Amino acid sequence: MVSYSIKTLILSLSVASLANVSLAATPPSVNGCSALAAKQGTNITYADVAQCYASIPFNMEAARATLESLTTFFDDYYVSRDPALSPRLTKPLQSDPVDIVAKLKKIGRTRYTSDREFHTDVYEAVESLHDGHAVYAPYCYVAYIFVQPISMYAPVINGKQELKVYKDNKGRGYEDCTVVKIDGKNGMAQVKKRASFLMNSKDPNVRLNEALASMAYKPKAGGFVVYPGQFAVRNLLPERATVRYELQCGGSKKVKKIVVEDEWVINPQMPWQFTDTESYIKNVCLAPADGADASAGSLRKRDLVSISSERHDEVYALNKRAFDVQAAAAAAPSPTVTSPLVASPTLPSAYPEAIKIATGNNTVFYQLKDRPTIGVIVFIAALIDFNDIDFTYQSLETLYQKGVTDIIIDVVSGDGGYANVGPDFAQFFFPNKGPLDKLIKMNLRVTPAIQQLSAKVFNSTDGGYSKMGNMFSLKGGGFYDSSRFFDFANNRLYTDNSLYTDTVTETRNGRKAMYTKMTAYKPTTHPANANLAKYPWTNNPSRLRIITDGRCLSACANVVYYLANQYKVPTYGIGGTKGQPLSKYQYAAAGAVRQEGFVEMFAFGNMTSPLKPTPYQAIVSVVVAEFFAPGSKVPLEFDGVRYATDYRMDYDPVNARSREAMWTQVAKAAWK
Repeated sequence: MVSYSIKTLILSLSVASLANVSLAATPPSVNGCSALAAKQGTNITYADVAQCYASIPFNMEAARATLESLTTFFDDYYVSRDPALSPRLTKPLQSDPVDIVAKLKKIGRTRYTSDREFHTDVYEAVESLHDGHAVYAPYCYVAYIFVQPISMYAPVINGKQELKVYKDNKGRGYEDCTVVKIDGKNGMAQVKKRASFLMNSKDPNVRLNEALASMAYKPKAGGFVVYPGQFAVRNLLPERATVRYELQCGGSKKVKKIVVEDEWVINPQMPWQFTDTESYIKNVCLAPADGADASAGSLRKRDLVSISSERHDEVYALNKRAFDVQAAAAAAPSPTVTSPLVASPTLPSAYPEAIKIATGNNTVFYQLKDRPTIGVIVFIAALIDFNDIDFTYQSLETLYQKGVTDIIIDVVSGDGGYANVGPDFAQFFFPNKGPLDKLIKMNLRVTPAIQQLSAKVFNSTDGGYSKMGNMFSLKGGGFYDSSRFFDFANNRLYTDNSLYTDTVTETRNGRKAMYTKMTAYKPTTHPANANLAKYPWTNNPSRLRIITDGRCLSACANVVYYLANQYKVPTYGIGGTKGQPLSKYQYAAAGAVRQEGFVEMFAFGNMTSPLKPTPYQAIVSVVVAEFFAPGSKVPLEFDGVRYATDYRMDYDPVNARSREAMWTQVAKAAWK
């Protein structure tokens, strides 16, 4: 990671690219981060983190450098800069137009005295795009994860949707108590308010699902575990040290009103090394000039929760630490106002555990025990290489040998990965009829600097990064190596850098920008597999179903797009608000790049990057390529007519806790 260092308490930054940057003269509080450091990652209080963050002096010059860098990145290279200004999106997408460049400039005109407030405002400005690939997350202020012991969900019971406790990690038995109020206000309204800030999706009901608890497959656990949701899990410092819940527990005859106030359970995102404010700034906020990570490790986008973004490679993932800290939540002290123990509800166990057939790196195969003709593929991540292709074909053969005739593809909480995995995965069910069978058109933003770079890096990228040829390998020119892309005019891959020189200028929402002509990623076709012809689901969408909560993102979204939009596999959406449409997937962008990757591509071409890295260690990324559905002039990420699921399902107390129940409900609806 490109990094910076400090040499004095005043933190004068001596890196060449920021030679004139220096910290404000206000010295940090001497003991501001000392109490936090003394905890050594355990028994951390809200006051410890708040005091540390508050002790970091506002650095006006570093703030200016941050805005200069981000403005360049978003104004010149963010492919969604102008589509984000769209005044009205087609439902289920609902998102206000965002002029991210104007927002950054407004922040630049604002007078700040708090360093945390400045970086939080920038974080939230980028988050307002509701684009999981667009991120600014400074380590300095996302260094700790905050978790509530109570997680919630919104089941529909007897036709009525209510906010209820999904899991109480303190063992008080509050499961399925109704959450009437949170911090003195209507509970559901508070959750939806939180959801409105999440960047995951332009669909408010997908964001609601992201805010609430759910179950996700965790490979290390070998099964499904509870993800508390982004109301209960935060990266940024919450507004208050506690959350106050007003609950109603028990049946209609014996209703108990309970008030409980829980502290945040706090854990470090990484094992940071510091002793006071000065060393916190040096080792967490800023990076050493030699490029090494100052901390014991490096955060990735997938490690950030309310970043609500990437599950990197190029996409946001569930924060794996959110699962692990729940045990700590159960043991943590809580300033309970009223918290008598409540008997946990008895849930019907009408759905026997499914039979696990095979587990791969990115997919898990099941067979329903009580409906053995139904198989299930749980999609974990979109990182398929040749090993996974062999595994998937073998697993499909196993399902067939066991009598499976119909398959449910479960992308609830589906992770991201390589954007070109969509056509790869679709070929398991709809084999290519020709080498160009599954190309999806795309384009990229172009600037004079990109044109110069493209000439220097042509045919340079390490396409062998994975056995499939990882289109996102930055071992070379990355996105700006034309040899990786398909030339529709000549029906072949590009043989020169004309992709970036023979461009078009388009006006979108009143702004002009230069783009490549339509192109596509290098087409791939699986080796011939004779078994496909005998499977009842091959080329037969009636034998396939997709279950989604809309959080299937980026590369996972591309998989669902191919299966559902191109091949008409029916989709079932679960959760969100009762009676409202729900998206099949989140953002379906063609590819994103982080600031360090962008800089490295220019370094590879022996050029000076037009983008100066931000002074603070941060996850900074933008979308640089966009997909288009056939016949559409609207980028797929904004093309709402491609998003709504075919059928809707509601969560209930059983299917929210049992994947077998969910799968059985889909199977009964689909195949009776």
